[in-house]
Amino acid sequence: MPLAMPNYDLGLLITLNIALTIVGILAAAIGLITMSLMLGNMSLMLGKQLRELSLETRDGMREIAQMHREVAFMIRRQYGDIDRDLQEMKEMLAGQ
Repeated sequence: MPLAMPNYDLGLLITLNIALTIVGILAAAIGLITMSLMLGNMSLMLGKQLRELSLETRDGMREIAQMHREVAFMIRRQYGDIDRDLQEMKEMLAGQ
């Protein structure tokens, strides 16, 4: 039969077990806090990038709308010129 472990060795092992458990819990808590802070910073950065992208998209849409208005105006002017030229041709043909 093996000899019994002395009480001071048993107490030392129990103390070591408790200390290691506390260190593990603290390490896990620190890791979780660090991860939450990193995710918070990442979400702030992503939010800022999304706002910037939204502003750029809005500016691009304004530019496209402005180009659309300019092209529509040029087309209407061209149709007006064509219509005026056709009226002049009709008048010239009617005078012959």
